[in-house]
Amino acid sequence: MLRVVASFALAIAMTASAARAETCDREASTLRAHLVEEAQRAKRWNTIWAILFGAAAVGQAAFAVAEVNPTGGDFDDDAKETLWVGTGKATLALGSKVVLPLRIPVPSTTTDACTDVKVLREALAEAGRRERRSFWLTHIGGTVVNLAGFTILTVRRSFKTGAISFAISYPVGPASAYTQPRRSWTQWRERRDSWVVGASADGEGGGRLWIGGQW
Repeated sequence: MLRVVASFALAIAMTASAARAETCDREASTLRAHLVEEAQRAKRWNTIWAILFGAAAVGQAAFAVAEVNPTGGDFDDDAKETLWVGTGKATLALGSKVVLPLRIPVPSTTTDACTDVKVLREALAEAGRRERRSFWLTHIGGTVVNLAGFTILTVRRSFKTGAISFAISYPVGPASAYTQPRRSWTQWRERRDSWVVGASADGEGGGRLWIGGQW
């Protein structure tokens, strides 16, 4: 009888272990596929925007040196300084993509799927933090740089010149931010622990404070 019970318990344990391993395999595969795809998207985003900003910097500098107004108007001091300020802004934007590119880490595979899941969850959280940081830095950095350009042109030329330059170049920042990969940020935000704090009576004239969580 004891032998039958022991065999039955062993069978249950083996079944549970196999089910757990299968669950870990599925989650590890899903997480890894997501991170690989997100890493590729981040690389493309960095490259495309670096090329665009580089082309904008070179193009505006070339127009300034050649003394050509790309809008078709006269090449006066307003046009010249607008082009040089635009060159500076585009160069700073290019530098941000070269010096601080968005990179998504993809951990190496281990010999245990459940260990992989733990490592991959941490990598997803790190990817989410990086995407969030990149998104806001792109927004804030672009705004700061464009405000600086607006100020320089307003002081040196006129409010109208500064305002036109700002209106033309400011939308580039949000466009860059909203085209960057953000799926890891979304998944990380959905997976984060959600804690609830509450209070309840204990039936004896007292009370208790409790914290509940989901993870």
